[in-house]
Amino acid sequence: MICFFGPDGSGKTTLSRILASHLSLHGSVCIHWFRGSHLFASLLAKLLSHFRVFRGICNPYYKICIPKRLRGLWVHIEFWSLIPHILTRALLKRMCRFLVCDRGFLDFIAWVIVTLNYPKFLHGIYGGFLLRLAMKEKPIYLYADLDVLARRADVPREFIARELAVYNVLAKYVPMCSIDTGVRSPLEALKGVLECLENRKH
Repeated sequence: MICFFGPDGSGKTTLSRILASHLSLHGSVCIHWFRGSHLFASLLAKLLSHFRVFRGICNPYYKICIPKRLRGLWVHIEFWSLIPHILTRALLKRMCRFLVCDRGFLDFIAWVIVTLNYPKFLHGIYGGFLLRLAMKEKPIYLYADLDVLARRADVPREFIARELAVYNVLAKYVPMCSIDTGVRSPLEALKGVLECLENRKH
């Protein structure tokens, strides 16, 4: 299993597709992707965006802000909406020789922290559980400087700045390879990924 994580615009989707194409020469490949709010949380976020009290840019994809008094409840909703993705990933690991993950559990942690302004999530029960899963993923961190990310992503620069700050902290928790996609072409980044995977064997 190869898992990419990093802020919006860091090249996770592009590199996942290129790597999957490369690995397909050696066996079956599956790509698994999930975004921030998903499934039930996504549907509920779309509904809440119609109510003035929830409108805001804390979550720029749904243009909502969860009030502080509801933050604990929303954490539960986000986490339990993630469970199907956890099960799907476990199933795909059994079905495919290679599983390429476009986003991982560290991305979900970053999403909750940034959209809810809730750094304590990492130290809660859900955050600790997801951090342990993330360590098993042995993720590869894709990043770039803020200017590059802001040009590539379809969300406000302020959101990217907060996101990048959280990712840089998370990158210190889990030992991993890091690749600066801002100064490398996609093929050069792929070479870095393959070198990283080779080093893991040793």
